[in-house]
Amino acid sequence: MFYNSTPWYRYTITLILLAIIIHFVFGFILGLSVDEAHYALYGLNLDLSYFDHPPLVGWIQTLPVQWHWSVGWLRLIPEVLWLIGLLMCLQIAHILFEQQRSSFDYTTSKAVLFWTGLIVILAPIMHVLGVGLLPDTLLMVLVPAMMLLTLHLNEKLSQRKPHDLLQWVLLGIVLGLSGLSKYTALFFALAIPFCLISWHGSKIFRRLGLYLCFIIAATLIAPVIYWNYQHEWISFVYQFSHGTGGEWQLKKVLVFILNQFASYGFLIILGIAWRLRKRSLAPKALLSFFLIPFVLFGFFSGGGGSLPHWTAPAWLTLAPIAGIGLAQAWNSGRRFWIGCVVALQLLICILGFTLLFFGGIPQVSKDHAWGKKNPIADLYGWQEAGIHLKEFSKQYGIPHLAVQNWTLASRLAWYAKPLQVFVLDERNDQFDLWSGPLPMESDVLLLNWSQMAFADPVSNTSFESCELLDTQAVHRLGRDIAQFDFLLCKNWRGKHSPQRLP
Repeated sequence: MFYNSTPWYRYTITLILLAIIIHFVFGFILGLSVDEAHYALYGLNLDLSYFDHPPLVGWIQTLPVQWHWSVGWLRLIPEVLWLIGLLMCLQIAHILFEQQRSSFDYTTSKAVLFWTGLIVILAPIMHVLGVGLLPDTLLMVLVPAMMLLTLHLNEKLSQRKPHDLLQWVLLGIVLGLSGLSKYTALFFALAIPFCLISWHGSKIFRRLGLYLCFIIAATLIAPVIYWNYQHEWISFVYQFSHGTGGEWQLKKVLVFILNQFASYGFLIILGIAWRLRKRSLAPKALLSFFLIPFVLFGFFSGGGGSLPHWTAPAWLTLAPIAGIGLAQAWNSGRRFWIGCVVALQLLICILGFTLLFFGGIPQVSKDHAWGKKNPIADLYGWQEAGIHLKEFSKQYGIPHLAVQNWTLASRLAWYAKPLQVFVLDERNDQFDLWSGPLPMESDVLLLNWSQMAFADPVSNTSFESCELLDTQAVHRLGRDIAQFDFLLCKNWRGKHSPQRLP
């Protein structure tokens, strides 16, 4: 791609290597997040699909999980996927630049890869997916692959006698794998027919490969459909209710947009703005890979919820277009403002890595007002808590562990495996399928965590009594950032509504 003897090329390689090193180091420092642990449990409990997501995020780590890889080595999977997604992004930038080479000067051509890579590397939320394996990490590869194959199909269909069967087959595989990754992959896939119909009209419906593509994709996602049929379509019902939520409110959409800018920065906006100014956004249809999912996620955020990383694959497809714009702007003398934005985003990334390393704000303990709402504490101490509970299980002869919220169950089930974990609330989730209801009159070892503390589950309908066995502080660099309480609860009576403590 481009020239390999320029300083810009060396800068690009240096950037990528630095990001790889950072991801590798933090992969070993941090414990599993709630979602990572949940999907690692998919790998331990193989199935055709799961309550909240399709199965690929579990399937892809099945062997490492079964081979008992440590957390740091498990995270090689998202680290490699992040790198592949970035390289695909650079390849797209190369293709788009080559298509418009006559519109750019020689100096711009040398800088496109660097600016495209910098956009991705300085987007804070991208590093979350570069360390933690989430369904969106899979889409960080599959969505750019959709875009690449769409570009290749465009090139083939522009020929007089296109030989495009291979591209259609590959697209069917990519679409099928996307459907096995996350249901919202459909939002990104909608951009493919939009682009191809915009460029070639009804011509694409005369291609045999199109129908073969559909057959391959449908075959690959068949396990998800069959599993949902067996389980009364619970995934689709859950996702629909999760996405629509309550009353639609414009302020929620505005919060979504602000979160997006904070998560991905303004560098990419500068690149797009420059290309708009120069009226050089061709081929414009490719913007649909960003606009369709972004608009849909934004709309649904007004009624339900939308996490910042859900749109990461969309921003990744926008990066090659913006990277060309930034290279143009830099070589046109707009270096001061670009430098200011680069410095700001670099500072945000450094701040984020610093907070991760210290387990929150340095010198702020769990008893401080800020320490009581420390999201970074979520990534420390769970392994030690799991070991402690396994010791109590042997000591008291109790095989059942319990928590009062499913987000606590995932880490506990991973680090205390093979002990069975029960969630005491009445909300349906994956643990209802794995563990079922807690047997009546059971005694359990209950975990309470200071960052999500609940009142003891003692009442006429829950447990007869709960006794505190021990506490365990979570230490990080000389201060306590959280605390675990271990309780022995006796005589389960079948029903409980958890009461969150302030």
